Amino acid sequence: MPQTPPNDPPPLRPRNPSVRRLFGICLLVAVCGVMGVPAYYLYERFQGKRAWDAYAAEAKQRGVKLDLAEYLPPKITDAENFASIPVFEAVFRASDHGQESPNPFALPPRKTGEVPKLSNPNKQTPIDLTAWQKYFVEVKLLPSASDNAAVDVLKALDHFAEPLAQLHEAGMRKKCRFPVHYELGPGASLPHMALLQDASKLYGLRIAAHLSLGSPGEAYADWREGLRLSTAIIDEPSAIAGLVRIAVTVVMIDAVWDGLEAHRWLPAELQKIESDLGALDWLNDYVFMMGSERGEANLITEMVIQRPHILDDLFRKNDTVSNQLLSVYPVGWFYQSQVRMNHFFDEQVARIDPTQRRLFSDRSVPSSPENISDTSERIRCALFAVLAPVMEQMESKFVHAASFTDEARLACALELSRMAHGHFPSSLAELAPEFISEVPVEIVNGEPYHYRLTDDGSFVLYSVGTDLRDDGGAIDPKLSASKQRDWVWRYPAK
Repeated sequence: MPQTPPNDPPPLRPRNPSVRRLFGICLLVAVCGVMGVPAYYLYERFQGKRAWDAYAAEAKQRGVKLDLAEYLPPKITDAENFASIPVFEAVFRASDHGQESPNPFALPPRKTGEVPKLSNPNKQTPIDLTAWQKYFVEVKLLPSASDNAAVDVLKALDHFAEPLAQLHEAGMRKKCRFPVHYELGPGASLPHMALLQDASKLYGLRIAAHLSLGSPGEAYADWREGLRLSTAIIDEPSAIAGLVRIAVTVVMIDAVWDGLEAHRWLPAELQKIESDLGALDWLNDYVFMMGSERGEANLITEMVIQRPHILDDLFRKNDTVSNQLLSVYPVGWFYQSQVRMNHFFDEQVARIDPTQRRLFSDRSVPSSPENISDTSERIRCALFAVLAPVMEQMESKFVHAASFTDEARLACALELSRMAHGHFPSSLAELAPEFISEVPVEIVNGEPYHYRLTDDGSFVLYSVGTDLRDDGGAIDPKLSASKQRDWVWRYPAK
């Protein structure tokens, strides 16, 4: 039987050169992608780091301090430290253990409504001691009301005598350093700030009560202790410390305004208040604050470069999507953001000249976030765009504080002139050198402060503010003091 020949293998199909070429291209693209992405990240990191190193070297040659550590107050002994008293030690101890911070200066809340207000020049409202008297009865710091609201207010404030006595003792110490963990950057806790603000309100109340009782000497003693709350933190390297200093000082100046409105201060106290206010230097404080915030911004950038996900920790988002985005965000872009951020600080600080006591608002800030129009640049400078806007607002706040301080000094000198001559002078120039060593000029433009007498025998004193437009010294009570068109010091119409 003949054998069946084996089946021949099927003929090979000729390969399609187009498919083979496509496969080769895809393989090449895949290999380039695998190698190219890391190469891109390395290139961006190299470029960003090189740009930052170049800026840092040039800035240090100019004497710019780039590190937060360069702004930290020196360590001091407890015996000379304003902060080394039990009320502050207790609040930091609680903070370090994650407990609620005790505040022995806090006024108790009332069951319905708000706590009464202190005096407010911006709203033209003097303090109402009768309203405070009723409040203290309601919250049981007074058993009942007498026919003298000022006496009752002081009696109610005896509830705070012990912690205020600690501040009195601390105020005799010339130096201050609170135990803040600055190395944590924005994670550092500042529990003492609330205590300082609340204590200033108690001093404002005491000043009003003492003046109402005809005791300007005791009122001035409280004024000095209240102002010490502000100067104690003058070396703290943070914007928050600066804002708290402004808030505390405003409470003290408002108390001066209230006493001047009622002509309750005497010459000896007014001269000392004017001198105390003259020692304040808000423009230099602004430069220091911006420098310390630059240091903190650089610290944040270093922390983010080491661990990008720390951004979620800092801003408490815990967002899965943002975590994924941060995981692919090139580190080199953080360096580029840091460079722009530091240019921004350079330009912003250059607008203020403490030696001339001037704001030069015509000096531009080209690195400002609002000048980033390119989308890719906005993405690369995302960290800068988050941190910078808050810093832009600081200029107006410090310039307003400086102007308000000038106006308070001038108001004291005007009252001294009135007491000496029986009337207010026709111009501010008449005040120097008898009632003030030198008449300050407007910080916003270097021109004299606006001043005019009113029909009721009082006066209006104001700065044109940062818009540089003279609006006649008008006040809009709906706006905060720093947002007024003109920054005005005047008394309520009789």
